[in-house]
Amino acid sequence: MKKIMRPTVDLGRCSKCGGCLEVAPEIFRFSESGGYIEICDLDYYDRDKVEEAMKLCPEDCIHWDD
Repeated sequence: MKKIMRPTVDLGRCSKCGGCLEVAPEIFRFSESGGYIEICDLDYYDRDKVEEAMKLCPEDCIHWDD
């Protein structure tokens, strides 16, 4: 079975700038409390959109989960 590549956010480094939300709102969202960024639970993550969010992230806190 093929493993799904899933993005992850280092919450300790995240400044909550919202850049990832602008680029890929179908992948990233604010938690219900609004205190941190969450990754939406999907069957597939658009690699191009995730990598665009990675490039825009000023804190370099978005990575692919190993």
